[in-house]
Amino acid sequence: MEHYELRLLADYTQPAPPAVQAANTWARPTPAAVGGELEADERGEIVFAEIVPPVDAPGLNDEDLRKVVIVLDGHETGDYVSLSGVRSSLMAPPKERIWQNRLYSFGTPHNTNPLLNTTLKYKQNVTVACLAGPAAAGITGASQQYRIRLWGYVYKEEELASAFNGGIMTFPVYLNDRARRRRLNIIKSPIPINASTWQTLPGGVNQAIPKINPFARFAYNALVTDGLQGDYQFRFPAAGVLDEEENMYWEFDEMDALLVKGLGVSPSFDTLMPPAGVFPNLARTGLRIDGDYHPKGPTTRLSLFPTDGLINDRNYGWLPVVLNVAAPIAPLDVYAAIPKLDEPLLIWNEIGYVVVRDNGVAVPADPAGVTVALTGIRIEMRT
Repeated sequence: MEHYELRLLADYTQPAPPAVQAANTWARPTPAAVGGELEADERGEIVFAEIVPPVDAPGLNDEDLRKVVIVLDGHETGDYVSLSGVRSSLMAPPKERIWQNRLYSFGTPHNTNPLLNTTLKYKQNVTVACLAGPAAAGITGASQQYRIRLWGYVYKEEELASAFNGGIMTFPVYLNDRARRRRLNIIKSPIPINASTWQTLPGGVNQAIPKINPFARFAYNALVTDGLQGDYQFRFPAAGVLDEEENMYWEFDEMDALLVKGLGVSPSFDTLMPPAGVFPNLARTGLRIDGDYHPKGPTTRLSLFPTDGLINDRNYGWLPVVLNVAAPIAPLDVYAAIPKLDEPLLIWNEIGYVVVRDNGVAVPADPAGVTVALTGIRIEMRT
């Protein structure tokens, strides 16, 4: 009898003070500690995550839960899924707190389309690894409690065929970039969906090429911008970011591709910039692919999304809304999801990267700068 339903797959709560997580340290709970173990005849797929971020004791100031990585069967996934756990730039908020219910998910569950079913898959266990950031400019590491929950489905072996509409992951499939009139064919033999092949499906850790994975990444500007409205690149080899998993500059050949589906920008730590919600000298945000800016404008200077303090449809993360019905004013945590692009953009066999520009006054460096976040699908065709 079919019994699969959306359920909690893992649940980790950082212990309350005085058992604090020190700055620049990792918390690595075991799968057993988070309830993330499966029976031998079960398989799991993760659809979405929820992060309750740490804030200081009064509940007013952000703390730096710098990175949350999901660990599938002992394999960390930070090279393609790396989530910010800071309140201002939170990428996976609690579901009921998301404005307009625009939940970011890793993929569509129990689906046989490889480009839709990019959920994270595991056969034995799942847990998380959580990095507390540095203590700087009045922002501490994750010294207060935070919580991470992973949601998805668990199937018995005998349920897989019926849960996945016959049990075949169908190929070939195609990545389409209608805006740039480009298409990438992904050729692979169809994959039977069963307990033995589970980790070889999209989102699994033992895929054959071409590999298909969800992609979600954030980046802080590690340097100040030039103060001249020039392009700032989040490029790891050029020290534009300090962590390789924050790199947002891709120099791809024909063996690598990224379909960009969402792009957002947020103040890194709202509580450093009162009043909350004010962007520090930011003017524009977007992508540059094969030399062209996206979205395009009438001039190079007017290309990209306007993301200043007056107009910013790329804003995501914490929305500093307040309730004025009682004194004192009470903060209400509401979050905006990472905005989707009108049409996905394909980076393949070319150079593509995320760009921000200042308004003529430099954007400060991390932690007083901005955080960009990007979502999409990553394709790897290299052996």
